[in-house]
Amino acid sequence: MQNTDRQPVIPHTSYLIPLLLFFASQMSAQQELGLHFMPHVWQSNSTNPAFVQDKKLTIGLLGIYSAIAFDGPTYNQTVSKENGKTVVDIDKLISHLEPQNSIRNELGIPSLSFSYKLNNLHLSIGHTVKYTSFLKYPKTLPQVVWQGNAQFIGETVELGHELELAGYHELMTGAAYEVGPVTFGANIKFLSGIAGAATDKNHHSASLYTDPDVYQITLNGDYILHSANTIDYQEFEDVNIDFKYAKLTAKKFFSRNSGMALDFGLRAELGKLEIAASVLDLGKITWDDNVTNYEANQTYQYDGLDFSGALTGDSVTFGDALDTLKAIFKVKETSGSYTTTLTRKIYLSARYKLNEKWAVSGLYYNENYRDKPYSSIAVGVNFSPIEQVNVGATYAFKQPDSYNNIGLNLTFKLGPVQIFGVTDNFFSLINPGDSHSFSARAGAAIFIK
Repeated sequence: MQNTDRQPVIPHTSYLIPLLLFFASQMSAQQELGLHFMPHVWQSNSTNPAFVQDKKLTIGLLGIYSAIAFDGPTYNQTVSKENGKTVVDIDKLISHLEPQNSIRNELGIPSLSFSYKLNNLHLSIGHTVKYTSFLKYPKTLPQVVWQGNAQFIGETVELGHELELAGYHELMTGAAYEVGPVTFGANIKFLSGIAGAATDKNHHSASLYTDPDVYQITLNGDYILHSANTIDYQEFEDVNIDFKYAKLTAKKFFSRNSGMALDFGLRAELGKLEIAASVLDLGKITWDDNVTNYEANQTYQYDGLDFSGALTGDSVTFGDALDTLKAIFKVKETSGSYTTTLTRKIYLSARYKLNEKWAVSGLYYNENYRDKPYSSIAVGVNFSPIEQVNVGATYAFKQPDSYNNIGLNLTFKLGPVQIFGVTDNFFSLINPGDSHSFSARAGAAIFIK
């Protein structure tokens, strides 16, 4: 390779590429609103434990809930056609990124649940597998990974990011009690961790500086990554990630990675007006088993290659540079426990029955995620032309600055079996390539008088 120009040394950052590709491809948010407007559906109990059914026995069947919300480019803004094939265009993707970008995900798989009515007391139990994911990163991180550091000569480039993954079993037991027109409900949820990873809240920064004169590279790190059954770091170029949705083995159902959460709710029927309030997921998971903490809290320097030979026509290789970077980039490993705090959620709603067929509703939603509050306001209408069918529509403003959230929900009842589907973002279903958010839930239940 002939080289007559002085070039800055580009640090080898391929260990970050699998991480970014993983999050971009696997993450499928959290503000589930439409289900709360469906109190006739047993699964609405997950938004308020005081939402119960007037049946002797209710059996919730296998269902699924999935959602995603992200900043930056949409799918159509990241792909191009190459020789008739659709490929990811990295430069195009980067050009559409914001200075700060985030991806949030939630996937829930309710398996079975039961509710039994004993006079005014409703007792319930249920199981759900949940996966939550979050990644927040600066635009400069993928710029350095894919485009190198030549564009940032003489600048300090931020590479720090926030990450949180958690997969766990949730075993719920609950009770609701009717006192006249008011119903009080509460759930206790036992949590068993499957796999998790998270950057430390106080240690997730990193920066890169390339000297404009001698191209010396300085990498500053104050970074700690916690991992439980998820990340295997062998060396600079060898990072393995094991966080699969299908990783649901019996031995993981009860693990030492455990926790607890509480839900509280009330519902008051005042004639045609119904008001409700709930607070959910007050709890956390403590990860104790198979935990590895990766710490990088030093300043690393590399003086670069000697390009004097290139000026006389000799070839230059980067093998020595990579070997040197491997030698100086050392990660310290520890095994202390860490915690994942669940996202606290609040629902405040009112529902007014216009007549036997029509009802209108309003909802305020608030969640606290990683110590940051997010709010939504939604309105909805439901219509039941016959007893076996209920159809509804919702409109929501979701913070920050998301106005185009039009949702639909539909319920069919075939004898004792009820089937439903709901989405908060209908247009994302018909035009997913240009959407920044998506949510949908489907499920079924059997009602026995």
